[in-house]
Amino acid sequence: MITLGVLFLFVIVFGRALASFYVDALWHQALGRGDIFWGQIWAKLTLFLVFFVVFVVIACANLYAADRTAPTVFPANVHPYVERFHEVFGHRLRLVRYGTAVVLAFMLALPAVSKWQEWLLFRNSQSFGVDDPQFHNDVGFYVFRLPFISFSIDWLFAALVIITLLTAVAHLLNGGVLFTSSTPSVRAATKAHFAVLLALLAAVKAADYWIARYELTNERRGFVQGATYTVVKAQLPAYMLLVLVAILTAVLYLSTIRTNRWRLPVVSSGLWFVVMIVGGLVYPAIVQGVIVKPNQEDREAPYIARNVDATRVAMGINEVVSSDVTFSRLTAADVEADLDPLSNVRLLNPDLMLSRFSRDRGQTAGLKIADLDITRGEIDGKQEQILIAARELDLANLANNSWQGQHLVSTCGCGLITAPVSRVNTEDRPIYGSPQLSRPELYFSPVLTGYAIAGTKVDESSCGDSTAYSGGAGVGVSGFGRRAAFALAFLDYNLVASSAIEPNSQMLWVRSVKERVSKLAPFLDYDGDPYPVVVDGGVQWVVDAYTSTSRYPYAQRVGDVQLSDRSGISRDANYLRNSVKAVVDAYTGDVTFYVMDDQDPILRAWQSAFPKLFTPLDEMPDQLLGNLRYPEDLFRVQTELYSKYQLKASDFFQRRGAWSVAQAPSREPQGTGANTTGGSVGTGALPSELATESGSTRFVPYYTLFRGADGKQEFVMLRPFVPFSANDDRTELQAYMTASSDPATYGQLTSYVVKNDPQVAGPLVVASQAESESDISSEITQQDNSESGSNVFFGDMQILPVADGVIYVRPFYVQVQGVSEFRFVIVSHNNSASMACDLGTALADLFPGFDANVGDRVDESGAVARAGNCDDAVRLGRSGTGTDSQPGSSTDSSTDSGSVDVGVDATAAELLQQAERLFGEADGLLRNGDLGGYQAKVDEAGQLVARALTLLQNG
Repeated sequence: MITLGVLFLFVIVFGRALASFYVDALWHQALGRGDIFWGQIWAKLTLFLVFFVVFVVIACANLYAADRTAPTVFPANVHPYVERFHEVFGHRLRLVRYGTAVVLAFMLALPAVSKWQEWLLFRNSQSFGVDDPQFHNDVGFYVFRLPFISFSIDWLFAALVIITLLTAVAHLLNGGVLFTSSTPSVRAATKAHFAVLLALLAAVKAADYWIARYELTNERRGFVQGATYTVVKAQLPAYMLLVLVAILTAVLYLSTIRTNRWRLPVVSSGLWFVVMIVGGLVYPAIVQGVIVKPNQEDREAPYIARNVDATRVAMGINEVVSSDVTFSRLTAADVEADLDPLSNVRLLNPDLMLSRFSRDRGQTAGLKIADLDITRGEIDGKQEQILIAARELDLANLANNSWQGQHLVSTCGCGLITAPVSRVNTEDRPIYGSPQLSRPELYFSPVLTGYAIAGTKVDESSCGDSTAYSGGAGVGVSGFGRRAAFALAFLDYNLVASSAIEPNSQMLWVRSVKERVSKLAPFLDYDGDPYPVVVDGGVQWVVDAYTSTSRYPYAQRVGDVQLSDRSGISRDANYLRNSVKAVVDAYTGDVTFYVMDDQDPILRAWQSAFPKLFTPLDEMPDQLLGNLRYPEDLFRVQTELYSKYQLKASDFFQRRGAWSVAQAPSREPQGTGANTTGGSVGTGALPSELATESGSTRFVPYYTLFRGADGKQEFVMLRPFVPFSANDDRTELQAYMTASSDPATYGQLTSYVVKNDPQVAGPLVVASQAESESDISSEITQQDNSESGSNVFFGDMQILPVADGVIYVRPFYVQVQGVSEFRFVIVSHNNSASMACDLGTALADLFPGFDANVGDRVDESGAVARAGNCDDAVRLGRSGTGTDSQPGSSTDSSTDSGSVDVGVDATAAELLQQAERLFGEADGLLRNGDLGGYQAKVDEAGQLVARALTLLQNG
């Protein structure tokens, strides 16, 4: 039984490892990425063998030297433990020593395997074309070569320490060290051997100090990151002194071979320790405190200039286009003459409307809507913003939860749901649409886990008229061997036993979009928000991929920038590029890495290492290119850093003219709860010695269609700034920045600097003023009632330059039982605010004399009033009867109809449509506490449903 148990354990542990390796190779091969799989394997194997051989050679050479210098006659008065050791191992003693060396080599070579990325970058290093200002080396030396060199030296020093201990044991066992008294007796040859080893250790440490000087270009001791005054004037000289002391110590140890005098090397070692403490710690601290701090601005001015220049280049904010704007007070005529910006207002926020989408379109068993994204497209010949969501597979809520149900039947999500962001129908619902897809099945998506098997005897749950899976990125499971390998790798016996699996069935796994791209290119960092794009009748998931490093000399790291909760950006990074768009086909699972920045040296290095992995941007389909988005987290980092690094170096220390990212207005009404808009909260990207803002939540950037300084409309991301203040008491609008997502100008950063004197109010003040307006405040009080289960939330505060002025627009939502509905829109200008059911009415109220007919033109692309809270007389714009929300989409109008004739000749369909409208009105009355009106509407709707059923039965 014990034998069987050991055999079973061996199969489970080692057999599963081999099976996992095998199916992993099959997975890469199915995707045509065997070069990635074997490229990583060979890189790791090369490192292991190199470091293994180096250790074995050095260790065995020293053991051989220990054997050659051993006494010819083994002493009789050795330590009792040594005698016992000889009795046990006898003539196998040499085998034990050399075997130990091999085992130690194996143990020390394994950690080197984890450095395969550093090794490939070292081998494929590129030039940045920029020299660091201190040592005048190309930045590529610090990014590509220095990490592997530093690791190799540290590894060699650790290896020599272990070899020295191993050699000491060998000499002890050989009789080279005797314990005849309280003081060990060491033979001259043994002393000479130790002297050589100690000299080697000192020499390697000298090399380590020399290389460590270059690491100081990213030191964080001074006012900014980089080698500042104390580093250059104190730490660098201390490192040079340590190099000299280490070399001197090595020479003195070697001199003992001839002199046999150990006093000087021992004294030198003690001096070395003193220099390390005083020169490395005490002296720099004294220089910083006594010399730098009293005159810090003058002392560190040249090093601050280095930091400013390096940060701008490393973070991609060195080519920001700046444009001055001045805002004036608007009149009704001004607004009427420039309506285009107002037609692009986003009234539906993705995060707040997720619950609405999930309730209306995500409740099919086994499907769910997990995320909403913003895209753009043409509706009725006009470019508009669109909400887009995928109906992903929900493995936790399947109708059939058996093994077959989980892995053979429910294998994919189904299609996309869209809605324009600028309007809702008369029942508070988005105007839903569904893009026409020839391949609506989503076998791969952001939330999918586990595996599925397509092409089995069991019928899959299909998406309408869709056919059986025909993708080629799955792994065939023909033959018992493969099925057994998958069963062992996944620890799932059903894969062997199931008779439903056929020879042509395909195994689909690693179905999470981010996990899939990370497995193929683990050396890139990935954004946490994949978004879908319709391409050639199918769905493609786009994942933003970053190249980054923390070793760009003098550049400031990301630090405590407020990133989104799902961010993949490292806070230690001080160089960042969105150089790649990773695209996953939701149907086939094929992955393509498109090059966005072919000038990025880090990407060029990886292209050199894996030349077949990346695809040029000019091969990207136009449909995909036209729907790319600039990544939000990258924009967060760039705006946070630009707020300070837009300054001249001479103004940086005093913060003259510095900005802060604008404070975020709370999503909840004032005094009702914490601000929940910001993601990860921090205090800025700069060290504590540099004054920073408070940790209050900053304005979250938003996508919008924006008219730039050249008058052209672009799909951009926007974020505003206010003047810098450590206590956040400055809230005026200082500037705002946009990042273009249009193909022709993708990635272009533009800063619009507001030159008003006095300055105009910023988002936080505008939001507070609006909430304090009596009409708006009373509506908030009425709608925000946690006892009745309703809560008020606000959407994005949007900044709209209109004519020569600026208008703020903010949606107003009511959330009932966890589901949000758009109710009103708040419009603010010149310290005044108005709230209405639609944008046109709000503008007419805010700007006396605003033409109602012109307001209709606004609302043709704006919000539509709802029956629940607004009078019919103020309804403007579209009726919500089924406008397509994306080219080629089919509109689902089940929630989009208005009033219909319910006379004696009404059809069953018309009766049911009117009943649905009445139920919607009933919901509105219930939320307002009108129970009598609610019951009356329900009764009336029930009568209509009964009439419809009678008509259907009489057929």
